[in-house]
Amino acid sequence: MSSIERLAVDLLHAYQQNDSAELKILLHQLTEAVNIPGNISCLIGPVIKLLPSHNINVKKTAYTVLPKVCSLHPDAAFLSVNTILQDSRDPNPVVKCLAVSTLCSLPPLLQEHAGPVLNAAFKDGNPRVRRTAVIGCGKVFKHSTGLIFENGLIDRLYESIRDSDAVVVTSSLLALDTILASEGGVVVSRNMCEYLLQRLADFPDPQLATILQVIGKYKPPEEDELFQELSILDPYLVHSSSAAVVVNCVKLFLELTKEKQPQLKTEIIERVTPVLKQFLSPGAPRESTNHVLDFLIAFNQDSDWLAQFSNTPHLFYPVSYDSDLPLALKKLNILPYICTETNFKEVLSNLEKYCRTPAICGNTIACVCLISNRMPLIAGSECLGIIMSLMDISDHIVCDTVLSALQDFDLQHFDDNTIRSLIQKVLMKIDLSVNDVPYILPILLGEHGELIEDQSPYVLESLTQNFDQYDDCMQSLTVTAAIKMFLKMPAKCQHILGAIMEKCMLDMNESDSGKLFSLQEKTLKYYKLLQTDIQLVKKMLNS
Repeated sequence: MSSIERLAVDLLHAYQQNDSAELKILLHQLTEAVNIPGNISCLIGPVIKLLPSHNINVKKTAYTVLPKVCSLHPDAAFLSVNTILQDSRDPNPVVKCLAVSTLCSLPPLLQEHAGPVLNAAFKDGNPRVRRTAVIGCGKVFKHSTGLIFENGLIDRLYESIRDSDAVVVTSSLLALDTILASEGGVVVSRNMCEYLLQRLADFPDPQLATILQVIGKYKPPEEDELFQELSILDPYLVHSSSAAVVVNCVKLFLELTKEKQPQLKTEIIERVTPVLKQFLSPGAPRESTNHVLDFLIAFNQDSDWLAQFSNTPHLFYPVSYDSDLPLALKKLNILPYICTETNFKEVLSNLEKYCRTPAICGNTIACVCLISNRMPLIAGSECLGIIMSLMDISDHIVCDTVLSALQDFDLQHFDDNTIRSLIQKVLMKIDLSVNDVPYILPILLGEHGELIEDQSPYVLESLTQNFDQYDDCMQSLTVTAAIKMFLKMPAKCQHILGAIMEKCMLDMNESDSGKLFSLQEKTLKYYKLLQTDIQLVKKMLNS
């Protein structure tokens, strides 16, 4: 006898003997057994016999495992349908909810019973049962779309928007938005919007945040109506108990006013910023901080918003990266955009210590590079100083990360001596004999190779010798670097460029991959242009 078969026998025996201690252990084993790959047909009988139990814990377990059993053995659903229908009329709301929820999760063949059961549940006096009915509509929709419309459940969901229970209201709106997605989601009329606005105070924070999103589907056509709506919503801009409510209310304000009242944006920002800062401060709930960070990331190009946080950059330092890495990374995403002429030294000083931390070094170094690119004349030297100092440490992870990040570092505003020092330091950190040479090397050679004219041709020649080992991107960058260096130092680089082009033309034929063939085409194009119009090549490479 297998362990599954033994479990089936023991379950029935413990149930019949009313052995509660043993039954508790076996019920736990049952929930695990149905998720183990293998034949569980021997469990059908015990589960069906446990369903009518008056022991609520036994009934809960039986209803929990029934959908899984039926998904593997659809015939089991027919054996359970009478009990489910009977329980859907049980005076105990817990039992009724179990039956309604499970019926909506069973195979489509049984969901013909779902319409009448759900219609009855929508009229139930217990809000928990009505909530289950709303959620059940979503489950039925996944399996049997037509049943939702055939049984008038769309109307039931719209009617439930006026339910006295806040969870029923919000769940109904969300269900309608999903079911009617192909038609644009739930339709919010003026009457519905006014009704929801009047009931805002009735909703707990999680439901209130959802309601504010739904209200945004209605755009008041008249100015008087718009200002009336804004007046009702105004207190929720500073709703200090929920970041989700504040953020959704701000989004709603911005959407409502952007066309006819854009001047209100400044006032909205000034009012809401102190509250947002509270949600970002140490000790604020993680969920609240996350809501605000997501909101600010969406506005990271909007200086009107981010300027408000330039005097509090400490709110975005990744101090808790060890306990909450996702939040730390989101803060680093925002920090470059609140960096200003007055705070950049403080920001960079704090960032430098995190650049050496493996968990966040990549994002922190990228943050430093972005600050330099956004403020090259103000913060560029300090940023490059940090980057170059990081190449002196022995940690290869940090060093490799720096070399990778340098691809996005704009050197346009730096003097030749600084760039020369950077190239020489990069060369000291790179092993030219390996096949994973960092992309930054050919980029630096192509853009600034003339600054180390006594070394760069030899470096390029090493890249040429190992050309066949490189991936497609590195090969393409090497070809571009060779052409740029030839244009600057033709006498020293002509033979190297010729060798690279020969490799591209001879070693890559039409039988190679599409990526390789495109490199062959690129090389051929530049070869022909170099023979006819060198000035055009220069313009193409500089564009």
